Amino acid sequence: MNRTIGYCLLMMFATAAFIVALVRPAWISDQNTFLADFVNHEFLNILGVILAITLASTANIHLAFNRIEERYQTPGGLTKSRQNLTKSTYWLIGLFIAAVALVVAKPVVCQGETAQGLFNAAALLILLWHVLVLVSLTQLVFRIEPDFSGVKKRDDSQDE
Repeated sequence: MNRTIGYCLLMMFATAAFIVALVRPAWISDQNTFLADFVNHEFLNILGVILAITLASTANIHLAFNRIEERYQTPGGLTKSRQNLTKSTYWLIGLFIAAVALVVAKPVVCQGETAQGLFNAAALLILLWHVLVLVSLTQLVFRIEPDFSGVKKRDDSQDE
């Protein structure tokens, strides 16, 4: 999935969620017991676990980039990939901070169903954005191919 498709998904979801929050707020307000129980500390727990695991993974990807550049003696050869990795990592951190602000502000700010629906929709949008960043990172990982340049080819005929 490319960046344009991801942004289109986010915009379509945000538009649909906004419309639902205005037209049928009960569907995504705290009358929806799942969302009432989800958009609180549980939401932060999920994002926190995803963030912790992903930060460790991005560190490993960064180290893999170092090894690739060292092997081919091309410092800065993966600049664009490193920039994408850095952006994705900071987006995840920023989204987690936004989620903390949302969970803290929701009980203070929300007075009616529509406001609850908008906050719950924002939480779901953050979760979707989190998933799209994870998809982007996964695609980046699968682009890293093995390097067999220093490995001797195995002769299978001697196994018989």
